[in-house]
Amino acid sequence: MFRTLPQILLGATLSTIAVTANASIGAKVAQKMQANYDATPPQCEGEAVPAHACSGVLLRSTRPSPAYHTWHHSPNSKAKGAVSFSYLRADIPVTRLAEDGRSGFTLHPMLQRPKGTLRYEMLCAMPSDGDTWERGSRGCGDNRQTADVETVCHEQGILTAEDWIAQFRTTGDYKQQCAFDIQRARVPERAEAFHQSLRVKQLFAAEMPFPWNEVMIGAWDEARSGSLPIQSFFYIDGPYGALEQAQADQRDWHQTHGSFIPVIRIQLPKSLQDGARFSYHDGDQAVALP
Repeated sequence: MFRTLPQILLGATLSTIAVTANASIGAKVAQKMQANYDATPPQCEGEAVPAHACSGVLLRSTRPSPAYHTWHHSPNSKAKGAVSFSYLRADIPVTRLAEDGRSGFTLHPMLQRPKGTLRYEMLCAMPSDGDTWERGSRGCGDNRQTADVETVCHEQGILTAEDWIAQFRTTGDYKQQCAFDIQRARVPERAEAFHQSLRVKQLFAAEMPFPWNEVMIGAWDEARSGSLPIQSFFYIDGPYGALEQAQADQRDWHQTHGSFIPVIRIQLPKSLQDGARFSYHDGDQAVALP
């Protein structure tokens, strides 16, 4: 069937509108991620609201798998009932991700998540890699590889960054570090607990065994994962295959749920004095608006 010139022009116009809409969405997401990263409040406005709810970037490093969607749970996460994230913010530079992480997804901060999306569950925060695969209590408790029994920080009387650092220096073992409990049940203490986990990174970054931190989030209902407040599929600028992995995730989400989530490029800090950069690029996108 031949199309008339007006039909061809209309198709071209709609295609341009779709590309422009994507660019607008993606640019706004990148700008918001940068603004959240640059914001460094000790806590959010309101009564004892932790800073992660309104600032920073919650990031999960993943690899595309033929066995399950990236936004679903790995077998280990499913068994544990919790999922491992890192938290990026300007005042706690993270220069590298765990396990050579190069792509994955980010979540909207809780207070910024779109209406109707899932409310995820924050569990605990660790200033360094927490070896959470080996820990009980959904990754926040005892490490089965150590002789001692690890509990969350406040149960050991560890309430400040200085307390945490003093305890860590007695063992020097990241597997024995305590986790700051930031569950909703710990209102109002959870806001201060999260703040102290960030202060550890600020005070102790040069002595940390790993450059990344670890935040545990409760495993969500996979049947409702289409409502997960995914903000972006990201890739780290530089590593081989990073963009292609993010594009595969974006394409999979679009084919599964039909909506557009932008691929965002992240440039991690090169040093503790540097900052991360978040940017959107049309050429990085694998899908167009439906």
